[in-house]
Amino acid sequence: MEITNIIWAEQVSAASALPDRRMKSRLSSIIADAIESPSASIPQATGGDAAQAKATYRFYANRRVNGSILNHGFGLETARRCIDQRCILVVHDTTTLNFTGLHSITELGPIDSGNLARGMHLHSAMGLTVQGNVIGILDQQCWARPQPKPKEKNESKEKESSKWIHGMESARSVLYEAAGELAVPRLIHLMDREGDAYEVMMTVEDSDDSAIIRSVQNRRTDDPLTKSHQAIRNQPVLVQASIEVKRKKDTPQRKALVEVRLMAVTLEPDLKKYPHAWPMRWNLVEVWEPTPPPGVEPLHWLLWTREIATTADDALEVVRKYTCRWPIEEMHLVLKSGCRVEDLRLETWDRLENAVRVNASVAARIVMLRDWSREYPQTLALQVLEKDEVDALVSHFGKGKAIAAADLTIRQAVLWIGRLGGHLNRKSDGMPGVRTMWRGLQALALLVAGFRAGLRVNQEMLE
Repeated sequence: MEITNIIWAEQVSAASALPDRRMKSRLSSIIADAIESPSASIPQATGGDAAQAKATYRFYANRRVNGSILNHGFGLETARRCIDQRCILVVHDTTTLNFTGLHSITELGPIDSGNLARGMHLHSAMGLTVQGNVIGILDQQCWARPQPKPKEKNESKEKESSKWIHGMESARSVLYEAAGELAVPRLIHLMDREGDAYEVMMTVEDSDDSAIIRSVQNRRTDDPLTKSHQAIRNQPVLVQASIEVKRKKDTPQRKALVEVRLMAVTLEPDLKKYPHAWPMRWNLVEVWEPTPPPGVEPLHWLLWTREIATTADDALEVVRKYTCRWPIEEMHLVLKSGCRVEDLRLETWDRLENAVRVNASVAARIVMLRDWSREYPQTLALQVLEKDEVDALVSHFGKGKAIAAADLTIRQAVLWIGRLGGHLNRKSDGMPGVRTMWRGLQALALLVAGFRAGLRVNQEMLE
């Protein structure tokens, strides 16, 4: 059963190893303010209350608050909600945050090829149900690259490959901590092409987890053709299928008719590069669009996996699970465009990192709310939203519809929140996306404030 945003904020605070109740209460308030007004600055999110805004800045600046404590608190709260799942997807991805204007933070590093823009890198491990619904953040890493020297360029890139291994190990660790004596869910790690590293695959196999990793390396195999990409293309077509292709900048969302191929491969490591490596048996699934629309790049995925894959249905299930990694990209979109994290103007690395971690988990929560309305549409809104939020929505949109606050479903509530964010709710529009959700939540905060003010006026008149 899902929990309201206020209860979620309180549970994160309770799971965080902060030194006293006052600081836990402050963290809970900061999280609640951020999710009610995701696009607002800190002064705006605290309702223009100078004392509350100052308290937020003091919290981020407190030496007893650090990224490790916040990371563990958010991760442990998410892990506790994962334990009732038999299997979860752990999606890993990296994004860059641009803080070029923050000249006071010397620890920021280059984030573009010309070394002109400065910022930090954020690598997340996010827990999802096997249906692809967001549960929350299990682990996050923040770092900045040093200003590169020509001979150190490759070394810096090599060091960053460890983020995938760290993310897997941290997700497992926090899940075992949350589980106690209970069984830990089976983990399937989802990674894009950047995660295609032999040491990452060895870590997956050594932990006895599973994974689906998009291939970029044309690896050596025991196949007579010796290279994996050529070997899979020479396999017969296992099945044809229609795949949903996510919208890109210049290409709308579409369906692609693809050919799916499958083979089991024994990978032969390069012992000069990986002297302690061993041969591994993985499955390789190819998704290839032979006839894309004119001017459109064909869909082509090569997916390494430890999932059972011997039939067409098995291969299609691997493909379906891989498509479940899109929510982490939506979380990054909400973090940047919705929470406007790159507009933060905090003066030190530690303060900035603390605020980034809070906003990233709030962004994941917004994507989760969207997912919840699609997967469990008849859930009562009061199980996810606060009572004042539900009352304000019913008062604003429910006139003449005889909808009681206690009966409002999360689907209808999200449609109304979407309306506040500019969603037209036409039959062809579907459910609101994350963009309209964060705009709608911002507008809902104002609606609730007006609703509460009206209640106070009515109460004063009665008295």
